[in-house]
Formats: sequence, structure tokens, C-alpha cells
Amino acid sequence: DTDPYSDWTVQNEQFADCGFWDFAGQKEFYATHQTFLCSNAVYLLVVDISKKFSQRTFKEMLEQNFDRLGEYIDFWFDNIHCYWTDNQNSEELNPPVIIVGTGIDKIPLVERKDIQENFVDHVRKLLSDQKKRRHIRKIHFLSNKFPANIGDEFEKLREDIFYNAKSLNNWCGNLPSRWIVLEKVIYSKISEANYTMSYAEAIDLAIQCSFPDLKQTTSELDSFLKYEHEIGNIIFFHDVKDFIVLEPKWLVDVFKCFVSNQYGNELINMKDWSELENKGRLSNNLIEKLLEKVPHLSLIEHKQFVLQVMEKFDIIFKPINDEASEVCYMPCMMKTATLNDIYKEIGAENCKKKTSWFMLEFDFLPPSYFNHILVSFVKEKSLFTKNNNQLCIYRNIGLFDINDSRTRVLIVCLSQNAIAMQVLQWNHERHCYSDIKSKLLDLVRTIKLRYHMNITYTRKFKCSGGNYFETKGRVDVGTVMADSEYRCTEHKDMHLSKDIFNSWLTVC
Repeated sequence: DTDPYSDWTVQNEQFADCGFWDFAGQKEFYATHQTFLCSNAVYLLVVDISKKFSQRTFKEMLEQNFDRLGEYIDFWFDNIHCYWTDNQNSEELNPPVIIVGTGIDKIPLVERKDIQENFVDHVRKLLSDQKKRRHIRKIHFLSNKFPANIGDEFEKLREDIFYNAKSLNNWCGNLPSRWIVLEKVIYSKISEANYTMSYAEAIDLAIQCSFPDLKQTTSELDSFLKYEHEIGNIIFFHDVKDFIVLEPKWLVDVFKCFVSNQYGNELINMKDWSELENKGRLSNNLIEKLLEKVPHLSLIEHKQFVLQVMEKFDIIFKPINDEASEVCYMPCMMKTATLNDIYKEIGAENCKKKTSWFMLEFDFLPPSYFNHILVSFVKEKSLFTKNNNQLCIYRNIGLFDINDSRTRVLIVCLSQNAIAMQVLQWNHERHCYSDIKSKLLDLVRTIKLRYHMNITYTRKFKCSGGNYFETKGRVDVGTVMADSEYRCTEHKDMHLSKDIFNSWLTVC
């Protein structure tokens, strides 16, 4: 159907609206996934089964490309599992996941059955007895090139999607009739290629749909918009409501503007693009250039709204020690840097003291989660600056001044499914950073509530000389507190427990 939002008829009332979102899965888009993932959806995990399958998982990776199907499947199941809900006390978990195996046309006919069976077996072994396995409903094998060769498999997939959609909590919900009328009006706007709408226009439409007197209060309209946002139909923020995104897929096109492989050689000689990749600096000039690719972004107000949305999702930000500049920063588009290289750049070898590492180790840490943590620190603390006045912000690392004399620097890092913190001191003073530790814990709780995510973690320490990226050598807080010493498995040596916890716990 070329017009999925055509006029509604009596017959339409017998069907439920279904929107299909196909958003980019490359690592450059990890920070944007939060915009589209939610519990009220049926997920189709599409994989090319003609490629090799390996059981190596994302837990051993950090923003690398997926070399094997096993990594890809494990990563996405972990992401989706962050939004799990019970499915009416059954053994299954929502949201449902249907795996779609494609590429069977690339496989010789005599090998297809064996490869399909091997694929199912690999998936079963990969997910084993893990809880996230309970999201799987069925596995379908399809070919777009030769659909006639697979019988009615496409029809079975459609039926599967419909059956699983009915299990979701928002299926057949009781809503005020005026909400349904306004929802249909919004669909008609999308069919006319209107993908955004001003809040003032939303008020006019709501009045036409018999909403109460909106001159007195817009609370019901805001409740409607909040509901539509939570189920994924629109994007709306109460504190950024100049515009409303009516079609979230439009926002995908906006995010694609900031990915280099969309442009070929167009930006290769552009200094501003190099600044974005190497320093995270997103200039106004570059923003103008990139957003030219998106239809319906001709108005200055639209461009400003897009930047506000990206800032709302912590994809871009302005550091407090560079607020006078019109330049934004976008660390998710930067090249990665190693901590050892950063240490050399800032002269860390001359610091007098390093605290132990305080860490939160997650069962799975969604890539966008660290962005929220990092940007939250950026909004409150000044970024450390190198001798060339470059701010120390990187794709997965941020350095912050925590005193005016700049003798103490906080490092916040993304590790293997973990967030790690350490303080470098250029003096011998004894300090306790329990307030920073508490801030991190509060941020994690706040983000879990804001994005309705189910994420668990364990508090851990690591000795000051340890490699924060390695899991070896991490020790539970309870273990360190239980005895006066503990054995470090990374250095195969004994450490005094007080040297590990003194910098982070109030017992100091």
C-alpha cells in the first residue's frame, strides 16, 4: 500500500494500525536507539543466514563491528531485553521477537534445510537458558528474490506479527473517543507528508476533535501526546514542545545526516567534518550542510527543534566551560581513543596519586546509556582542557576538573558493560569522592525510570593500577569490605582493602 494513512472507513475500524520502523543498526546510530526502542512493539530481528554464525558475543566487544551472526543476535536480544515485561503470567516475555532469516536464495538448494536447522540450533545454544531467550516467538526463513519458492511463509509471518501484537498491553486499550479521532487526524497529516506539527496547531486540531476548553488548560492534550509518545506513535516532550514529530521515521532520516558513510567523498575536504570526527565539535556551518539532506527542514525553527531533540536525548550538548561558543559537541561521532593515549596527552605520568577504580558492572549496558551518564557530568562539571585548549571529551571517555586549582581530574569511562571512574591527583592530599559515586548511582536510577528500562548492575572496585577495560581484577564492594586485604587477580598480588575503598566510601 503506497498510502498507509489513507482515509478511514467503517471497515478500517476492524483493524489495528501497524507502523513498521526500519532504523539503522550501525554503531554510529547506537546513541539514537533509545528514541525507537520500547516495550510496546513486536521486533523483527532480520539476519542473513548465508553468513557464518559464531557464539562469540557482544560482551567481549566494545563498539566493534559484528563479525558473526552470534554477536549481532546476542547484542539485539540484550537491547530488547532491557524493556522486558511479563506476558500475562506465561513463560514468555514481552516484547515479542520474531527472527527472520534472509539470504536463503544465496544458499544452494541441497544445503538449505541443513543450514536452517543449524541456524536454529546455534540460536538455541547462543541464548541457552538465559532469561532473554523467552522473548523469542518463532523463526521464519524468507527470500525477497524468490518468494514463490517459500510458499506461504510471508503470510505466516504476517499472521505471527498480528498474533503477537495482540499480547501487548496497549492492544485494545480503552481510550476517550476524541483521542481516537485526533489520532486519525494525525495519520491524515502524515499521509500529506507533514511529519512535524507545531504545538499551536495541535491545540487547534484538538479543539476540532472536541477536547475540553484548551484556553483554560492543555492538560488533556498533553496527556494524549504523552500517551502517543510512550507507545511510539509520535515524539513529544513537554519541555521541548515547539514542535511535535508526527512520524518518528522522519527523525531517523535526521540522525542519518550525521553519519559519514551517507556522503561518500562530499565531506572529505571539509575541515568542520574533521573537527567532528577528531574533537567532537559540531559547528553551525556543518549542521547547515548536513541537514540539507533532510526534506522539510527548510525552516530555521525546524532546525532548532531538531537540535533541541538531539540535546534532549543527550546526543549533542554544550559544555559549561564552552557555553559562549555556538559549537555543540557530539561524542558518539568521534573516533575512539585509548586511555593510555589520553594519559600521555595530559601528562598523567606526573600525577602524584591515582584513586582506585569505582565501577558499575551491568549484565548488559545499552550503548546510549553511557551517553546519558557522560552528558550529565558535562552539564555539571567543567571538562578538563589540554594545553592546546582542546576539551577532553571522547567517544567513550570524559575528563573533568573537580577543583578550581585543577589538581584533581575525574575520569569517566565506558568499559565492557561497565561504567568506570577514577580520580587523578597532582597533589598528595587525601580526599573522599563519595559524592561523585553517589551522583553516578543517582543518575543510573534516574535514567532507568525515565526510559522505563530493566537494567541491573553490581558495584565493584579495581586497584588504581588496574586496566579498567579488563574484567579480571574487578572485585565486589562486599568482598573488599569483609577483610583487611584481598588478592588482586590482575596483578596476582595482595592489596590493602582500605587503599581500595577509602577514596569512594564515607567510612573514610
